[in-house]
Amino acid sequence: MKEYIYETHLHTSEASACGVTTGAEAVSAYKKLGYAGIFVTDHFFNGNCAVDDSLSWKEKVEAYCLGYEHAKAAADADLDFSVFFGIEFNFSGDEYLIYGITKEWLIAHPEIMNLSHHELFELIDSAGGLMVQAHPFRHRSYIKSINLHPNDVHAVEVYNAANAAEENVQALEYAAQHNLPGTSGSDMHNVDNMHCLGGTAFEKRLESVQDYVALVKSGKGFSPLPPKFY
Repeated sequence: MKEYIYETHLHTSEASACGVTTGAEAVSAYKKLGYAGIFVTDHFFNGNCAVDDSLSWKEKVEAYCLGYEHAKAAADADLDFSVFFGIEFNFSGDEYLIYGITKEWLIAHPEIMNLSHHELFELIDSAGGLMVQAHPFRHRSYIKSINLHPNDVHAVEVYNAANAAEENVQALEYAAQHNLPGTSGSDMHNVDNMHCLGGTAFEKRLESVQDYVALVKSGKGFSPLPPKFY
């Protein structure tokens, strides 16, 4: 059976301060590897964001979405490759991949910067979105503690290609313990350094971001792929 593999965790230089390559460059690179599409999940304003904080809220959101929009424009002529929108939202080192919301939704909800984990989860859920804890057991200098919120997520990123193997094992065990679906992504920042990649494989092509949201919430019709060396 054919699998459709999607990159679910990717940063661009347009909106992530740590991003090296543009959204358009990411599209070209993932097409060559045979992926069916990518989700652009740049660091939001409370993370390692490249957007000028002095701008108005609307201007910041518009600037933030440029990486996604450039990627989408680069892929629009190819019916076999999709680009979907997401964000990576940071609390105190624990970060969340959020899907199923739009630029217009973000413009209308500046209050998200001041919400608790539970309040954010409820807001995203009420909007029909998906909230996934990214790399929950990652050990880095910028992460002061491991913060887990199993009741405030729909799923867990069980494989992150930028994680150590034991960190992914912990994430897998944690997701199983709480009966949460698992996803896989590469945490891609630089397509010139694509040595180890993750991705989530689906039985059918995703026609929209809402297909992704619904399938991950259901826990059926997809598989998180362990990181693969290229």
